[in-house]
Amino acid sequence: MLRAVLNDFRLWGGVSLITTRDVRLAGFSLCADRVVNVHHEEYLRTFNDLVADVDAVLVIAPETNGVLARLSALVEERGRLLLGSSSGGASVAGDKWECFHRFAENNLPTPRTWRVSCAEALTAAEEFGFPLVVKPIDGVGCEGVSIVSDSSSIRLALDLLHPWPESILLQTYLSGTHASVSLLVTKTGALPLSLNEQALSVGAPFHYRGGTVPLDHLQRDSAFEYAVRAVSLAPGLRGYVGVDMLLTEKEAYVIEINPRLTTSYVGLRHVININLAEAIWRACRDCALPQKIILSGRASFNNNEEFCADGLA
Repeated sequence: MLRAVLNDFRLWGGVSLITTRDVRLAGFSLCADRVVNVHHEEYLRTFNDLVADVDAVLVIAPETNGVLARLSALVEERGRLLLGSSSGGASVAGDKWECFHRFAENNLPTPRTWRVSCAEALTAAEEFGFPLVVKPIDGVGCEGVSIVSDSSSIRLALDLLHPWPESILLQTYLSGTHASVSLLVTKTGALPLSLNEQALSVGAPFHYRGGTVPLDHLQRDSAFEYAVRAVSLAPGLRGYVGVDMLLTEKEAYVIEINPRLTTSYVGLRHVININLAEAIWRACRDCALPQKIILSGRASFNNNEEFCADGLA
């Protein structure tokens, strides 16, 4: 994902690029004007120093434990242009329990969800009824997500969360097509770019395998409508945002919001008629959205962000 967005900024040619790179990935080539190798324990200090020397910052980080929100707040404190969601927007969208309430209160189709402690999980699951999905309050991808069909499987799901968090979510399991909507978001509106298929292995735990862009589905229009409504419920979302969906023949269910670049970017950039990096810049700086989106062909990618394209124009 980092390599893809750097390539797009380079193709656009509108900016000079500085990026960080974990020293353990020193052999991973990146097309930036300056690549700063950092040790994990020195990252915050290095990040702060770099933010002071630039005009704009695109943060690629997980919502887990508030990491994305904290790094975004550092950019805001420095008064630099943040090419993504505000720290407040990232905090709201990164809290799956908070998002469930906002979806439900605004009549967006979403699976029934309960928040319980790990100690209460077994009793609560038996009361709510199987099958259920166990997931953490925050996190990215399929991290910590499992399907449970009986009492023994919920014990396994909880073991996968070790050490136990203060609380977890139990969610009604729905069968259908796992999908996401990619959007560009500004202060004044949101534009759906594509409906994407997600390749997930459902089990204990779930595994994310990649996806395909675009997905042709009967619920495409509903998915776009609900995704736009969903991002409007988390003020401060900006730039590239993803909304995870579950699609059936009769309904599109909103699952959660990803207030950041998602892996679908890797495939979408190959089939869309715009430079996504430039579009992110203009959405965040100028509050401007593209006039027309055209998708040509299909692109599939795996969880290592490798892709293959078919029928590109």
